[in-house]
Amino acid sequence: MGGDMEAIVGIICEYDPFHRGHRRQFDLIREQLPGARIVCLMSGPFTQRGMPALHAPAVRARAALEAGADLVLELPCAFCVRDAEHFALGGVSLLTRLGFVTHLSFGAEDGLDALLPAASLLDAPTPAFQAALRAALDRGASFAAAQGEALAACLPASPLAPWEKPNNILALCYLRALRRLQSPLLPLPVRREGDYHASALEGQRWPSATAVRAAFLGGDLAAARAACGYDLPAAPVCRPDALDQVLLYKLRAQSTQALSRLPDCTEGLEHRLKACAARAATREELLSLLKTRRYAHARLSRLLCHALLDMTGDLLAAHPQPTYARVLGLRRGALNGELRRSALPLPARAAELDSADPLAALDLRAYDLWALGAGLAQGMLQRQKVCAL
Repeated sequence: MGGDMEAIVGIICEYDPFHRGHRRQFDLIREQLPGARIVCLMSGPFTQRGMPALHAPAVRARAALEAGADLVLELPCAFCVRDAEHFALGGVSLLTRLGFVTHLSFGAEDGLDALLPAASLLDAPTPAFQAALRAALDRGASFAAAQGEALAACLPASPLAPWEKPNNILALCYLRALRRLQSPLLPLPVRREGDYHASALEGQRWPSATAVRAAFLGGDLAAARAACGYDLPAAPVCRPDALDQVLLYKLRAQSTQALSRLPDCTEGLEHRLKACAARAATREELLSLLKTRRYAHARLSRLLCHALLDMTGDLLAAHPQPTYARVLGLRRGALNGELRRSALPLPARAAELDSADPLAALDLRAYDLWALGAGLAQGMLQRQKVCAL
């Protein structure tokens, strides 16, 4: 790089919803790299939790632009609703292939001095690490907790690092993706403060998205807006239970053979899924019936999202990397030259999508399902316009 003014920092995000903590990340990036331009690669209608986002992508993109982002792109849905490893791989691959992003910024509870040795150990696990991991799993720990225990046991320089925390888990996935893809992006972690999964806003200087959603869904719109720092729209929204009946119908109508083609539906899980769907009346009840020590809540939630979206393991295997990124919003004049030179297609309108591309077809389904849950007409993606500030 010729200097900080040329820094273009990518952030892989969901902004469900965008809040003060996200704005703080922008500020911290520009403290380290004055004049940096910020590219947000955001999830669309569905998130990594396997749930519909509360607000539409256009609403979340505008909030990011108004807070200081220069460009907001949408990560194709096939990578938004994956486990942490593949979510990170899809996002890092896309930002790298744009050809103009120089840094990757992400939240973490620790700095690179702790994260890099941990990422190296995960890439090349030692016998001691594997033994510690097996021992923790045998005691009944979740995989994330067991991995954290093993990392702490094998990295004595940082025995108290909270490796099981969501930000550190994702940070390690980003670092491993950078190495795996031989990406030139420079990692730029931002220290995460506050409780990522705190369910209440009280006492939080930097709110969690979980707490903001809880306040919003609980009817405390004023508190949610205060935590976000802007006029968070009251509608339209897709509530967490809005698509429950659609999901249950799909699961009940499909054969076990069809369910077996869902991503990560292995070891006969399709039979359990079929039986539990017949008994459950809601998505949450279904998850409660499905959950076992072997199948974690997060994995099952994504599995249900895959069923809702008609995703298959074959689709994901055939498309290991994004083939495009949709433009959701941009700051006029900020990155015009870079956009013209992009090595990856950047469609701004639905009409510019390749209808023969299964990833594009999945995006269209995702938008229409979100619209159904929000009480909107079909064709939401076709009506969506790029936000330009």
